[in-house]
Amino acid sequence: MDNVVWLRPPGKPCLVLSDDEWWRGSVVWEEARREDGLWWGTVTYDKNGRTITEVRSQHDLRAR
Repeated sequence: MDNVVWLRPPGKPCLVLSDDEWWRGSVVWEEARREDGLWWGTVTYDKNGRTITEVRSQHDLRAR
């Protein structure tokens, strides 16, 4: 499996809200809600030719 090339980052397809626009990406959710009651996940998305990876809450994500 060391020679596997991912065409997309692992995770579930989603839309990520950034600068009032929705961008196609993927999310890997944390195993449980945080103390604030929200689901958080690590998202990877392409924005203006750059690949961005960051942690976002459920409020910034939509299923795709």
